[in-house]
Amino acid sequence: MKILRICCLALCGLVALSVPVTAAESNYPEMMLILDASGSMWGKVGGEAKIEAARKVFAEIIPSIPAEVKVGLTAYGHNRKGDCADIETLVPLGGDRQAILQMINSLQPKGKTPIADSIKMVSETLKAKENETMIVLVSDGEETCNPDPCGVVRQLKASGIKFVLHVVGFDVNNMQRDQLTCLAEAGGGDYYSAADSQALLSSLQQVRKTVEVKVQQAKTATRSMATGLGKLQISIPEKGRVSVNAFKLIRLEDEKIIKTISEPPAESIHPLPAGTYRLIAGFANVNNKPDSEVSFGEWTVIGGATTVIDLGILTINITPELARMATGAVIITSKENPSFNLAVAYNDNDYYLYKPKPLPAGTYDLNVHYKKSYLYLTEETPILLVPDVVIPAGGEGAATIDSGIRLKKPAAGGLDGFELISVEENWGPLRVVKAKNGDYPLWMEYGVPPGTYRLQGYLEGMTEPMPLVEGLQISAGELLEVDTGL
Repeated sequence: MKILRICCLALCGLVALSVPVTAAESNYPEMMLILDASGSMWGKVGGEAKIEAARKVFAEIIPSIPAEVKVGLTAYGHNRKGDCADIETLVPLGGDRQAILQMINSLQPKGKTPIADSIKMVSETLKAKENETMIVLVSDGEETCNPDPCGVVRQLKASGIKFVLHVVGFDVNNMQRDQLTCLAEAGGGDYYSAADSQALLSSLQQVRKTVEVKVQQAKTATRSMATGLGKLQISIPEKGRVSVNAFKLIRLEDEKIIKTISEPPAESIHPLPAGTYRLIAGFANVNNKPDSEVSFGEWTVIGGATTVIDLGILTINITPELARMATGAVIITSKENPSFNLAVAYNDNDYYLYKPKPLPAGTYDLNVHYKKSYLYLTEETPILLVPDVVIPAGGEGAATIDSGIRLKKPAAGGLDGFELISVEENWGPLRVVKAKNGDYPLWMEYGVPPGTYRLQGYLEGMTEPMPLVEGLQISAGELLEVDTGL
Protein backbone atom coordinates (compact mmCIF):
# COMPACT_ATOMS: atom_id res chain seq x y z
CA MET A 1 0.00 0.00 0.00
CA LYS A 2 1.37 3.40 -0.93
CA ILE A 3 1.45 5.86 1.99
CA LEU A 4 1.36 9.60 1.34
CA ARG A 5 3.48 11.61 3.81
CA ILE A 6 2.73 15.32 4.18
CA CYS A 7 4.80 17.65 6.36
CA CYS A 8 2.97 20.40 8.24
CA LEU A 9 3.54 23.75 6.53
CA ALA A 10 2.92 25.86 9.64
CA LEU A 11 5.01 25.87 12.82
CA CYS A 12 2.30 24.07 14.76
CA GLY A 13 4.07 20.85 15.67
CA LEU A 14 1.42 18.69 14.00
CA VAL A 15 2.34 15.06 13.45
CA ALA A 16 1.83 13.91 9.86
CA LEU A 17 -0.42 10.91 9.40
CA SER A 18 -1.97 9.39 6.33
CA VAL A 19 -5.19 7.47 5.78
CA PRO A 20 -5.65 6.45 2.15
CA VAL A 21 -9.33 6.23 1.20
CA THR A 22 -11.17 5.66 -2.04
CA ALA A 23 -14.22 7.47 -3.38
CA ALA A 24 -17.21 6.78 -1.13
CA GLU A 25 -19.39 3.91 -2.19
CA SER A 26 -22.36 6.28 -2.33
CA ASN A 27 -20.70 8.19 -5.20
CA TYR A 28 -21.06 5.28 -7.58
CA PRO A 29 -24.05 5.15 -9.95
CA GLU A 30 -26.90 2.70 -9.49
CA MET A 31 -28.99 1.04 -12.19
CA MET A 32 -32.57 -0.25 -12.04
CA LEU A 33 -33.63 -2.31 -15.04
CA ILE A 34 -37.32 -2.29 -15.98
CA LEU A 35 -38.09 -5.19 -18.31
CA ASP A 36 -41.24 -5.49 -20.39
CA ALA A 37 -42.78 -8.91 -19.73
CA SER A 38 -46.11 -8.18 -21.38
CA GLY A 39 -47.72 -10.74 -23.69
CA SER A 40 -46.24 -9.19 -26.82
CA MET A 41 -42.77 -10.30 -25.75
CA TRP A 42 -43.66 -13.76 -27.10
CA GLY A 43 -43.61 -12.16 -30.56
CA LYS A 44 -40.83 -13.27 -32.89
CA VAL A 45 -37.78 -11.28 -33.97
CA GLY A 46 -35.05 -12.89 -36.04
CA GLY A 47 -36.76 -16.26 -35.70
CA GLU A 48 -36.94 -16.38 -31.90
CA ALA A 49 -39.27 -15.00 -29.23
CA LYS A 50 -38.30 -11.52 -28.05
CA ILE A 51 -38.22 -12.64 -24.42
CA GLU A 52 -35.75 -15.39 -25.32
CA ALA A 53 -33.57 -12.91 -27.21
CA ALA A 54 -33.69 -10.57 -24.21
CA ARG A 55 -32.61 -13.37 -21.87
CA LYS A 56 -29.48 -14.03 -23.97
CA VAL A 57 -28.61 -10.33 -24.21
CA PHE A 58 -28.97 -9.71 -20.47
CA ALA A 59 -26.89 -12.82 -19.75
CA GLU A 60 -24.04 -11.03 -21.54
CA ILE A 61 -24.69 -7.47 -20.35
CA ILE A 62 -25.34 -7.84 -16.61
CA PRO A 63 -22.02 -9.54 -15.72
CA SER A 64 -20.17 -6.83 -17.67
CA ILE A 65 -21.59 -3.90 -15.68
CA PRO A 66 -18.85 -2.51 -13.37
CA ALA A 67 -18.81 -4.24 -10.00
CA GLU A 68 -19.16 -0.90 -8.19
CA VAL A 69 -22.65 -0.38 -9.63
CA LYS A 70 -25.68 -1.59 -7.66
CA VAL A 71 -28.12 -3.22 -10.09
CA GLY A 72 -31.79 -4.13 -9.58
CA LEU A 73 -34.66 -5.59 -11.62
CA THR A 74 -38.29 -4.57 -11.99
CA ALA A 75 -40.73 -6.22 -14.42
CA TYR A 76 -44.34 -5.74 -15.47
CA GLY A 77 -46.94 -7.92 -17.15
CA HIS A 78 -45.42 -11.21 -15.98
CA ASN A 79 -48.05 -12.46 -13.51
CA ARG A 80 -51.56 -11.75 -14.79
CA LYS A 81 -53.37 -10.83 -17.99
CA GLY A 82 -55.21 -7.51 -18.21
CA ASP A 83 -53.89 -6.16 -14.88
CA CYS A 84 -52.33 -2.68 -14.95
CA ALA A 85 -51.11 -3.22 -11.37
CA ASP A 86 -48.97 -6.19 -12.40
CA ILE A 87 -45.64 -4.51 -11.57
CA GLU A 88 -43.02 -6.03 -9.29
CA THR A 89 -39.49 -5.23 -8.13
CA LEU A 90 -37.99 -8.69 -8.37
CA VAL A 91 -34.48 -7.79 -7.19
CA PRO A 92 -33.84 -4.52 -5.27
CA LEU A 93 -30.88 -2.27 -6.03
CA GLY A 94 -27.69 -3.95 -4.89
CA GLY A 95 -29.13 -7.45 -5.17
CA ASP A 96 -27.22 -10.47 -6.39
CA ARG A 97 -26.64 -10.33 -10.16
CA GLN A 98 -27.06 -14.06 -10.53
CA ALA A 99 -30.48 -13.66 -8.93
CA ILE A 100 -31.32 -11.00 -11.54
CA LEU A 101 -30.46 -13.39 -14.37
CA GLN A 102 -32.46 -16.18 -12.74
CA MET A 103 -35.48 -13.89 -12.45
CA ILE A 104 -35.21 -12.83 -16.08
CA ASN A 105 -35.00 -16.47 -17.15
CA SER A 106 -38.12 -17.30 -15.12
CA LEU A 107 -40.34 -14.53 -16.56
CA GLN A 108 -43.41 -15.73 -18.48
CA PRO A 109 -44.88 -12.77 -20.41
CA LYS A 110 -48.66 -12.48 -20.00
CA GLY A 111 -50.16 -9.07 -19.44
CA LYS A 112 -50.36 -5.37 -20.19
CA THR A 113 -47.74 -2.63 -20.49
CA PRO A 114 -47.99 -0.23 -17.49
CA ILE A 115 -44.83 1.73 -18.28
CA ALA A 116 -45.68 4.97 -16.43
CA ASP A 117 -46.66 3.23 -13.19
CA SER A 118 -43.56 1.03 -13.26
CA ILE A 119 -41.32 4.10 -13.58
CA LYS A 120 -43.32 5.82 -10.84
CA MET A 121 -43.01 2.81 -8.51
CA VAL A 122 -39.24 2.66 -9.04
CA SER A 123 -38.75 6.41 -8.61
CA GLU A 124 -40.70 6.40 -5.33
CA THR A 125 -37.93 4.23 -3.85
CA LEU A 126 -35.30 6.80 -4.89
CA LYS A 127 -36.63 9.85 -3.01
CA ALA A 128 -34.11 9.61 -0.20
CA LYS A 129 -31.10 9.05 -2.47
CA GLU A 130 -28.56 11.82 -2.95
CA ASN A 131 -27.02 10.38 -6.09
CA GLU A 132 -28.70 10.04 -9.46
CA THR A 133 -30.03 6.56 -10.28
CA MET A 134 -30.12 5.32 -13.85
CA ILE A 135 -33.42 3.68 -14.83
CA VAL A 136 -33.15 1.54 -17.98
CA LEU A 137 -36.46 0.57 -19.60
CA VAL A 138 -36.56 -2.15 -22.27
CA SER A 139 -39.99 -2.32 -23.96
CA ASP A 140 -41.38 -3.76 -27.17
CA GLY A 141 -44.47 -1.57 -27.22
CA GLU A 142 -46.32 1.51 -26.03
CA GLU A 143 -48.05 2.27 -22.74
CA THR A 144 -51.42 0.46 -22.40
CA CYS A 145 -52.56 1.70 -18.98
CA ASN A 146 -51.89 5.46 -18.69
CA PRO A 147 -53.00 8.02 -21.32
CA ASP A 148 -50.04 10.35 -20.65
CA PRO A 149 -46.88 8.44 -19.66
CA CYS A 150 -44.60 11.31 -20.74
CA GLY A 151 -46.49 13.65 -18.43
CA VAL A 152 -45.96 11.24 -15.54
CA VAL A 153 -42.21 11.15 -16.14
CA ARG A 154 -42.02 14.95 -16.42
CA GLN A 155 -43.81 15.30 -13.07
CA LEU A 156 -41.43 12.84 -11.44
CA LYS A 157 -38.41 14.77 -12.74
CA ALA A 158 -39.94 18.07 -11.61
CA SER A 159 -40.48 16.66 -8.11
CA GLY A 160 -36.73 16.57 -7.56
CA ILE A 161 -36.25 12.81 -7.56
CA LYS A 162 -32.75 12.17 -8.87
CA PHE A 163 -32.98 9.76 -11.77
CA VAL A 164 -32.25 9.62 -15.48
CA LEU A 165 -34.33 7.41 -17.76
CA HIS A 166 -32.82 5.59 -20.74
CA VAL A 167 -35.22 3.70 -23.00
CA VAL A 168 -34.59 0.86 -25.45
CA GLY A 169 -37.36 0.24 -27.97
CA PHE A 170 -37.16 -3.45 -28.95
CA ASP A 171 -38.77 -4.19 -32.35
CA VAL A 172 -41.24 -1.27 -32.20
CA ASN A 173 -43.20 0.57 -34.89
CA ASN A 174 -42.99 4.31 -35.57
CA MET A 175 -45.84 5.27 -33.24
CA GLN A 176 -44.38 3.22 -30.39
CA ARG A 177 -40.92 4.64 -31.08
CA ASP A 178 -42.24 8.20 -30.82
CA GLN A 179 -43.81 7.54 -27.41
CA LEU A 180 -40.74 5.77 -26.07
CA THR A 181 -38.51 8.58 -27.35
CA CYS A 182 -40.73 11.07 -25.55
CA LEU A 183 -40.29 9.09 -22.32
CA ALA A 184 -36.50 9.14 -22.63
CA GLU A 185 -36.46 12.89 -23.31
CA ALA A 186 -38.79 13.58 -20.39
CA GLY A 187 -36.52 11.47 -18.18
CA GLY A 188 -33.36 13.30 -19.24
CA GLY A 189 -31.89 10.22 -20.95
CA ASP A 190 -31.37 8.70 -24.37
CA TYR A 191 -33.55 6.56 -26.62
CA TYR A 192 -32.06 3.52 -28.38
CA SER A 193 -33.74 1.68 -31.22
CA ALA A 194 -33.19 -2.10 -31.41
CA ALA A 195 -34.71 -3.93 -34.37
CA ASP A 196 -33.23 -7.32 -33.41
CA SER A 197 -31.25 -9.10 -30.71
CA GLN A 198 -27.89 -7.84 -31.98
CA ALA A 199 -29.14 -4.24 -31.93
CA LEU A 200 -30.54 -4.82 -28.43
CA LEU A 201 -27.11 -5.96 -27.29
CA SER A 202 -25.46 -2.95 -28.94
CA SER A 203 -27.95 -0.55 -27.32
CA LEU A 204 -27.40 -1.95 -23.84
CA GLN A 205 -23.64 -1.86 -24.40
CA GLN A 206 -23.98 1.87 -25.04
CA VAL A 207 -25.90 2.24 -21.77
CA ARG A 208 -23.17 0.26 -20.01
CA LYS A 209 -20.53 2.63 -21.38
CA THR A 210 -22.42 5.54 -19.86
CA VAL A 211 -22.34 3.76 -16.49
CA GLU A 212 -18.62 3.04 -16.86
CA VAL A 213 -17.93 6.75 -17.38
CA LYS A 214 -19.82 7.62 -14.19
CA VAL A 215 -17.84 5.01 -12.27
CA GLN A 216 -14.60 6.55 -13.58
CA GLN A 217 -15.78 9.99 -12.52
CA ALA A 218 -16.46 8.70 -9.02
CA LYS A 219 -13.01 7.13 -8.86
CA THR A 220 -11.43 10.38 -10.04
CA ALA A 221 -12.59 12.00 -6.81
CA THR A 222 -10.35 9.66 -4.74
CA ARG A 223 -8.69 11.51 -1.90
CA SER A 224 -5.61 10.56 0.11
CA MET A 225 -6.33 11.80 3.65
CA ALA A 226 -3.64 13.41 5.83
CA THR A 227 -3.04 16.45 8.00
CA GLY A 228 -1.85 19.74 6.44
CA LEU A 229 -2.96 21.89 3.49
CA GLY A 230 -5.35 20.58 0.92
CA LYS A 231 -3.95 19.91 -2.52
CA LEU A 232 -5.28 19.68 -6.06
CA GLN A 233 -3.46 17.31 -8.39
CA ILE A 234 -4.04 17.74 -12.15
CA SER A 235 -2.89 15.04 -14.58
CA ILE A 236 -2.89 15.54 -18.37
CA PRO A 237 -1.94 12.93 -20.99
CA GLU A 238 1.33 14.20 -22.47
CA LYS A 239 0.16 14.49 -26.08
CA GLY A 240 -2.84 16.59 -25.01
CA ARG A 241 -0.67 19.38 -23.61
CA VAL A 242 -0.27 20.99 -27.05
CA SER A 243 -3.90 22.16 -26.97
CA VAL A 244 -3.95 23.81 -23.53
CA ASN A 245 -2.43 27.23 -22.83
CA ALA A 246 -3.49 27.59 -19.21
CA PHE A 247 -5.68 26.53 -16.34
CA LYS A 248 -7.41 28.95 -13.99
CA LEU A 249 -8.56 27.99 -10.49
CA ILE A 250 -11.55 30.03 -9.37
CA ARG A 251 -12.71 29.91 -5.74
CA LEU A 252 -16.49 29.56 -5.78
CA GLU A 253 -16.91 31.37 -2.48
CA ASP A 254 -16.04 34.74 -4.02
CA GLU A 255 -15.51 33.89 -7.74
CA LYS A 256 -11.89 35.02 -7.39
CA ILE A 257 -9.14 33.61 -9.61
CA ILE A 258 -6.81 32.05 -7.03
CA LYS A 259 -4.21 30.70 -9.41
CA THR A 260 -3.32 30.65 -13.10
CA ILE A 261 -1.26 27.70 -14.36
CA SER A 262 0.42 28.64 -17.64
CA GLU A 263 1.60 25.90 -19.99
CA PRO A 264 0.55 23.22 -17.50
CA PRO A 265 2.83 20.19 -17.26
CA ALA A 266 1.59 16.63 -17.52
CA GLU A 267 1.50 16.37 -13.73
CA SER A 268 1.10 19.26 -11.29
CA ILE A 269 0.15 19.60 -7.62
CA HIS A 270 -1.29 22.81 -6.17
CA PRO A 271 -1.55 23.50 -2.40
CA LEU A 272 -4.81 25.33 -1.72
CA PRO A 273 -6.97 26.41 1.20
CA ALA A 274 -9.90 24.08 1.82
CA GLY A 275 -12.87 24.97 -0.36
CA THR A 276 -14.55 24.36 -3.70
CA TYR A 277 -12.88 25.49 -6.90
CA ARG A 278 -13.87 25.72 -10.55
CA LEU A 279 -11.21 24.59 -13.01
CA ILE A 280 -11.22 26.64 -16.24
CA ALA A 281 -9.21 25.31 -19.16
CA GLY A 282 -7.92 27.73 -21.78
CA PHE A 283 -7.49 26.04 -25.17
CA ALA A 284 -5.01 27.65 -27.56
CA ASN A 285 -6.06 29.54 -30.68
CA VAL A 286 -3.77 30.74 -33.48
CA ASN A 287 -2.77 34.29 -34.44
CA ASN A 288 -2.81 35.63 -30.87
CA LYS A 289 -6.53 35.10 -30.51
CA PRO A 290 -7.84 34.71 -26.92
CA ASP A 291 -7.99 31.20 -25.51
CA SER A 292 -11.21 29.22 -25.90
CA GLU A 293 -12.20 28.77 -22.26
CA VAL A 294 -14.43 26.04 -20.86
CA SER A 295 -15.18 24.82 -17.34
CA PHE A 296 -13.82 21.42 -16.36
CA GLY A 297 -16.20 21.32 -13.40
CA GLU A 298 -16.09 22.08 -9.70
CA TRP A 299 -13.75 20.28 -7.32
CA THR A 300 -13.67 20.27 -3.53
CA VAL A 301 -10.32 20.51 -1.73
CA ILE A 302 -10.30 19.26 1.86
CA GLY A 303 -7.66 20.21 4.41
CA GLY A 304 -5.09 17.43 4.61
CA ALA A 305 -6.34 15.76 1.44
CA THR A 306 -5.30 15.49 -2.19
CA THR A 307 -8.07 15.79 -4.74
CA VAL A 308 -7.09 14.18 -8.02
CA ILE A 309 -8.28 15.41 -11.42
CA ASP A 310 -7.25 12.71 -13.87
CA LEU A 311 -7.99 14.06 -17.35
CA GLY A 312 -8.46 11.88 -20.40
CA ILE A 313 -7.79 12.84 -23.99
CA LEU A 314 -9.86 13.16 -27.18
CA THR A 315 -7.87 12.23 -30.27
CA ILE A 316 -9.27 13.35 -33.63
CA ASN A 317 -8.37 11.11 -36.55
CA ILE A 318 -9.15 12.78 -39.89
CA THR A 319 -8.25 11.69 -43.41
CA PRO A 320 -5.97 14.02 -45.43
CA GLU A 321 -8.70 14.86 -47.95
CA LEU A 322 -11.24 15.81 -45.29
CA ALA A 323 -8.62 17.82 -43.40
CA ARG A 324 -8.99 20.31 -46.29
CA MET A 325 -12.69 20.91 -45.60
CA ALA A 326 -13.87 24.43 -44.79
CA THR A 327 -14.04 23.97 -41.03
CA GLY A 328 -14.69 27.24 -39.25
CA ALA A 329 -14.58 25.67 -35.79
CA VAL A 330 -14.35 22.32 -34.06
CA ILE A 331 -16.96 22.19 -31.31
CA ILE A 332 -16.97 19.59 -28.51
CA THR A 333 -20.06 19.15 -26.36
CA SER A 334 -20.72 16.93 -23.35
CA LYS A 335 -23.52 14.37 -23.03
CA GLU A 336 -23.55 14.66 -19.24
CA ASN A 337 -23.16 18.45 -19.00
CA PRO A 338 -25.31 20.51 -21.43
CA SER A 339 -23.41 23.70 -20.53
CA PHE A 340 -20.07 22.28 -21.71
CA ASN A 341 -19.20 23.76 -25.10
CA LEU A 342 -15.60 23.93 -26.30
CA ALA A 343 -15.14 25.75 -29.61
CA VAL A 344 -11.71 25.98 -31.24
CA ALA A 345 -11.83 28.35 -34.23
CA TYR A 346 -10.04 28.32 -37.58
CA ASN A 347 -8.81 31.96 -37.45
CA ASP A 348 -7.03 31.67 -40.83
CA ASN A 349 -5.00 28.70 -39.59
CA ASP A 350 -6.13 25.16 -38.83
CA TYR A 351 -3.17 24.23 -36.60
CA TYR A 352 -5.18 23.62 -33.42
CA LEU A 353 -8.42 22.34 -34.95
CA TYR A 354 -7.65 18.63 -34.84
CA LYS A 355 -4.96 18.49 -32.13
CA PRO A 356 -5.59 16.05 -29.23
CA LYS A 357 -7.66 17.70 -26.52
CA PRO A 358 -7.53 16.86 -22.79
CA LEU A 359 -10.99 16.55 -21.23
CA PRO A 360 -12.57 15.32 -17.99
CA ALA A 361 -13.86 11.75 -18.08
CA GLY A 362 -17.22 11.65 -19.87
CA THR A 363 -19.05 11.14 -23.15
CA TYR A 364 -18.71 13.79 -25.84
CA ASP A 365 -19.99 14.74 -29.29
CA LEU A 366 -17.63 16.16 -31.93
CA ASN A 367 -19.23 18.87 -34.08
CA VAL A 368 -17.98 21.32 -36.70
CA HIS A 369 -19.34 24.34 -38.44
CA TYR A 370 -18.34 24.93 -42.02
CA LYS A 371 -17.42 28.58 -42.31
CA LYS A 372 -13.78 29.59 -42.50
CA SER A 373 -14.38 33.29 -43.12
CA TYR A 374 -17.12 35.80 -43.79
CA LEU A 375 -16.79 35.14 -47.51
CA TYR A 376 -18.09 31.62 -47.10
CA LEU A 377 -21.84 31.56 -46.64
CA THR A 378 -22.08 27.98 -45.40
CA GLU A 379 -24.41 27.28 -42.48
CA GLU A 380 -22.89 28.25 -39.12
CA THR A 381 -25.07 25.87 -37.11
CA PRO A 382 -22.81 23.11 -35.73
CA ILE A 383 -22.95 19.83 -37.64
CA LEU A 384 -22.59 16.62 -35.61
CA LEU A 385 -19.81 14.47 -37.10
CA VAL A 386 -18.91 11.94 -34.38
CA PRO A 387 -21.33 11.22 -31.51
CA ASP A 388 -20.80 9.48 -28.17
CA VAL A 389 -17.02 9.47 -27.84
CA VAL A 390 -16.22 8.01 -24.40
CA ILE A 391 -13.20 9.53 -22.64
CA PRO A 392 -12.01 7.50 -19.61
CA ALA A 393 -10.08 9.12 -16.77
CA GLY A 394 -6.42 9.00 -17.71
CA GLY A 395 -7.27 7.29 -21.00
CA GLU A 396 -8.03 8.11 -24.61
CA GLY A 397 -11.11 8.25 -26.79
CA ALA A 398 -10.89 8.58 -30.56
CA ALA A 399 -13.16 10.49 -32.93
CA THR A 400 -12.67 9.39 -36.53
CA ILE A 401 -13.68 11.65 -39.43
CA ASP A 402 -13.29 9.55 -42.57
CA SER A 403 -16.56 9.85 -44.49
CA GLY A 404 -17.85 12.81 -46.44
CA ILE A 405 -19.13 14.29 -49.66
CA ARG A 406 -17.81 16.45 -52.50
CA LEU A 407 -19.83 17.76 -55.45
CA LYS A 408 -18.28 17.61 -58.88
CA LYS A 409 -18.28 21.05 -60.43
CA PRO A 410 -20.64 21.12 -63.44
CA ALA A 411 -19.15 22.39 -66.68
CA ALA A 412 -21.99 24.85 -67.23
CA GLY A 413 -22.26 26.13 -63.65
CA GLY A 414 -25.71 27.28 -62.60
CA LEU A 415 -25.72 25.98 -59.00
CA ASP A 416 -26.10 28.57 -56.24
CA GLY A 417 -26.13 26.15 -53.32
CA PHE A 418 -27.05 22.69 -52.04
CA GLU A 419 -28.53 20.90 -49.05
CA LEU A 420 -27.67 17.40 -47.83
CA ILE A 421 -30.52 16.02 -45.72
CA SER A 422 -30.54 12.80 -43.70
CA VAL A 423 -33.27 10.39 -44.77
CA GLU A 424 -33.79 9.53 -41.10
CA GLU A 425 -33.94 13.30 -40.37
CA ASN A 426 -31.73 12.81 -37.33
CA TRP A 427 -28.80 14.89 -38.55
CA GLY A 428 -28.01 18.27 -40.08
CA PRO A 429 -28.95 19.28 -42.65
CA LEU A 430 -25.75 20.51 -44.25
CA ARG A 431 -26.39 23.73 -46.20
CA VAL A 432 -23.77 25.31 -48.47
CA VAL A 433 -24.29 28.37 -50.69
CA LYS A 434 -22.03 30.38 -52.97
CA ALA A 435 -19.50 32.75 -51.47
CA LYS A 436 -19.65 36.47 -52.14
CA ASN A 437 -16.57 36.19 -54.34
CA GLY A 438 -17.42 33.00 -56.25
CA ASP A 439 -18.72 29.46 -56.07
CA TYR A 440 -15.56 27.93 -54.56
CA PRO A 441 -17.06 26.48 -51.33
CA LEU A 442 -19.62 24.48 -53.31
CA TRP A 443 -16.93 22.10 -54.58
CA MET A 444 -15.02 21.59 -51.33
CA GLU A 445 -14.97 18.45 -49.20
CA TYR A 446 -17.45 18.20 -46.30
CA GLY A 447 -17.29 15.63 -43.52
CA VAL A 448 -20.57 13.74 -43.12
CA PRO A 449 -21.45 10.79 -40.84
CA PRO A 450 -22.17 7.48 -42.60
CA GLY A 451 -25.84 7.21 -43.58
CA THR A 452 -28.45 7.67 -46.26
CA TYR A 453 -29.18 11.16 -47.58
CA ARG A 454 -31.02 13.11 -50.21
CA LEU A 455 -29.32 15.95 -52.07
CA GLN A 456 -31.15 19.00 -53.32
CA GLY A 457 -29.81 22.06 -55.09
CA TYR A 458 -30.60 25.74 -55.51
CA LEU A 459 -30.35 26.59 -59.21
CA GLU A 460 -29.78 30.07 -60.55
CA GLY A 461 -33.01 32.04 -60.80
CA MET A 462 -35.17 29.45 -58.97
CA THR A 463 -36.99 30.24 -55.72
CA GLU A 464 -37.08 26.75 -54.23
CA PRO A 465 -34.65 23.81 -54.06
CA MET A 466 -34.73 21.09 -56.69
CA PRO A 467 -34.14 17.37 -55.94
CA LEU A 468 -30.79 16.21 -57.31
CA VAL A 469 -30.10 12.75 -55.82
CA GLU A 470 -32.32 10.49 -53.69
CA GLY A 471 -31.08 7.62 -51.54
CA LEU A 472 -27.49 8.79 -51.57
CA GLN A 473 -25.49 6.32 -49.44
CA ILE A 474 -22.31 7.47 -47.67
CA SER A 475 -20.28 4.72 -46.02
CA ALA A 476 -17.60 4.83 -43.33
CA GLY A 477 -14.16 5.51 -44.83
CA GLU A 478 -15.65 6.93 -48.04
CA LEU A 479 -15.38 10.42 -49.56
CA LEU A 480 -18.20 10.33 -52.09
CA GLU A 481 -17.94 12.55 -55.16
CA VAL A 482 -21.37 13.31 -56.63
CA ASP A 483 -22.00 14.31 -60.22
CA THR A 484 -25.29 16.21 -60.10
CA GLY A 485 -25.78 15.95 -63.86
CA LEU A 486 -26.11 19.72 -64.27
